[in-house]
Amino acid sequence: MANLQLEEPSRHLLCASQPTFALSKGTLSARASLMILAARLGSPAPVTHPSATARRPGVMGARPNRSESNGAKTASKDWVRRREMLVDQALEDDDLEALKRISALPGGFGSDASRKKVWPVLLNTAHYFAAAGPSQATHATSMNGHGQHHSESAEDDSPDVNSGTEHPDESQVLLDTKRSFVSYPKHLAPETKRVMQADLQHLIVGVLREYPSLSYFQGFHDIMSVLYLTYIPIPEPPRSRSSSRNRVQRERGEKPVNGGMTGEKRGRSASPRRVATHPDTLSPLDGSAGTVERHRGGANWKTLRQLAAVVSLCRIRDAMGKGLEGMMGLLRILKRVLKAADPELARFSSHISPVPTLPFFALSWILCLFSHDVDSLEPIQRMFDFLLARNPISAIYLAVAILVAKKPQMFRMAKGLGSEGERDPSLLHPLFARLPPLYADTPDAPQPDIAPSQRADDDPNPYEPIPLSLVFALTDKLMVQYPWDEAPIRGDEIMGEGSVVYSYEREIAARKDFESGWTLETAVQLVDKEVVKPGSGEADEDEEPSLPVIKRLRWRIRVPRDKAGTAVAVGIVLVGVGIAAYSTRAGGSRSDWRRWWAAVIHEWVGTNSGVGRAREYWRVWVGVVENVVGSVRDAVV
Repeated sequence: MANLQLEEPSRHLLCASQPTFALSKGTLSARASLMILAARLGSPAPVTHPSATARRPGVMGARPNRSESNGAKTASKDWVRRREMLVDQALEDDDLEALKRISALPGGFGSDASRKKVWPVLLNTAHYFAAAGPSQATHATSMNGHGQHHSESAEDDSPDVNSGTEHPDESQVLLDTKRSFVSYPKHLAPETKRVMQADLQHLIVGVLREYPSLSYFQGFHDIMSVLYLTYIPIPEPPRSRSSSRNRVQRERGEKPVNGGMTGEKRGRSASPRRVATHPDTLSPLDGSAGTVERHRGGANWKTLRQLAAVVSLCRIRDAMGKGLEGMMGLLRILKRVLKAADPELARFSSHISPVPTLPFFALSWILCLFSHDVDSLEPIQRMFDFLLARNPISAIYLAVAILVAKKPQMFRMAKGLGSEGERDPSLLHPLFARLPPLYADTPDAPQPDIAPSQRADDDPNPYEPIPLSLVFALTDKLMVQYPWDEAPIRGDEIMGEGSVVYSYEREIAARKDFESGWTLETAVQLVDKEVVKPGSGEADEDEEPSLPVIKRLRWRIRVPRDKAGTAVAVGIVLVGVGIAAYSTRAGGSRSDWRRWWAAVIHEWVGTNSGVGRAREYWRVWVGVVENVVGSVRDAVV
């Protein structure tokens, strides 16, 4: 088996791992093939002129002149325009294969406007929601010429989450949404974050109430947050009435009253107007004035609701059942893919806990589609571009590609732990669980400008950045080299017919055959139905038996060489045991030697026991002494 080691991230791997486009390629149109080839060859090369790095933090150099800056901006816009043209052509041709290839290129779909058009197509919302009206049969959204959604004619037709049957998991949803939007976006005003959290709560509860057979899991809100931030603009914080009045006066050239302060007396500041109550006292399904009108009444919100439903039922359904059997099956497949791709790394990963088990360090990666572990929006959006264009099993291969890509850095850090890491392998667990900075590279910015050591962060990432296009290329290569349902992976022995990795093929077939019978109602029926096959949780026969890393301690009794003294010590111990046993019957703390011997004699030759019972006790005592002496003799010898 090939050992896919990645000692140095190299740009040639991208070309080597991605199949070349052919004009006769299956579903790939000739026009789209030529456009993709032109996009690759025509993308601006990395700028190496000294002026290109002059303004980078920590790099000394001359300040670029205005013409050079304008030229760089023009080059950046050029590749974005070419990429958007490429995406539009693929959408016009309904070429999913072209969209799949574009998602792995540096820069992905090029812009948020293109992404907002592509995601509904990748998730086939037009098929699932065609019954909603003719406008949904095109691309499930109404777009204008600038790629923006019309919000005047669309209304939110989702269930009213303030009424109806409450889902059992809504209390946990509330707790998680109050902790949302922490990593990204940055520097949100408290009022703005509160409005966004209320929107997110409304979105998640709406999905759960519409499909009550789904079960919420912690991390689902991270996935929904990415969808929300992609389609819903960040609301502006509400302004107080006094600040609005002063702003109007400044625009008119008038002097604000009392120097911009309101109050009965000059110099006395009035109490600030409360624009929002405390978050804990706010109903999670409420928002500030105008929130529902602004966010939940347009086509953007309607598209968001549709995407949330399709992602839940067709992409992460295995995780939304009553148990985690589906996730355990995917972790077992991940273990097999890692072993096939890099046996050395697979063996190393099996020793990060005292008992070798499944790679649980990657559970949150595949459970939340990496949205819980990435600390900025743009990289996770690019990862969603990649994952939504492929079978849900691609998340497993993406996880393995990330592990292989960060292997050289991880091994160097593990070596730095020295003997401490060998004695306590649990110290290695964070090295596996922590994602490296995944850099959303573009044709004009293949590498990040700021090194991780120069970033101000409370929890700095120990890894160096890795370009996403490099990881995507390796992922596609692994999927071709080690198909999930063939040897040596044999994932079809683990996952059942009800898993999303199987139903994805039916989803693709529904694009060509509108009457195929595959609907969201069909997907609902597969919740908790044969997600994994019976016996899939058993250990693989070809797995190498591995002993625990922590060595077993051998207990030894060391006895002094003075055997006579040892015998006396053993005798004293036996007498002490006897005194402790019979002193209770002799009166406890008030007993003396006379009472103690009386209790012993009474027990041995009592009227009820007689001499036979005394002989029985004698045999028991002799047996105890012989066992103790034998153990001492063995220890001495």
